Amino acid sequence: MMKLLVVDDEVDVCDFVRKFFRERNFEVKIAHDGRGAVEVVRAEDPDIVLLDLKMPVMGGIEALREIRELGKTCKVVIVTALEDMASVDEARSFGAVDYITKPLLLEQLERTVLTLAEQVRTETC
Repeated sequence: MMKLLVVDDEVDVCDFVRKFFRERNFEVKIAHDGRGAVEVVRAEDPDIVLLDLKMPVMGGIEALREIRELGKTCKVVIVTALEDMASVDEARSFGAVDYITKPLLLEQLERTVLTLAEQVRTETC
């Protein structure tokens, strides 16, 4: 089963995305800040991470940097309410593969995650 980590300080967003992808047979883990994201990645080794940029405790860029320092190669999609291309470019320099802006559009979110899931399956075969 494909593992998806949703990292967002908005509990409603996490709950909604968890329900949506559980119905699509993903194992979904949740973290509400960057520090929690790093711990979940260390313990669970997810295949795909949806990572918000602006969060308390530790933001998305710093979390992504630490995830990569752990040697983890999960597919990371930045989720942001900001149209801040400088931050998106910085995230890409640490290996983010895509970004999605809020409010989340389900069709875009589903297409992005399912495409990445297929890439993961292909890479591990």
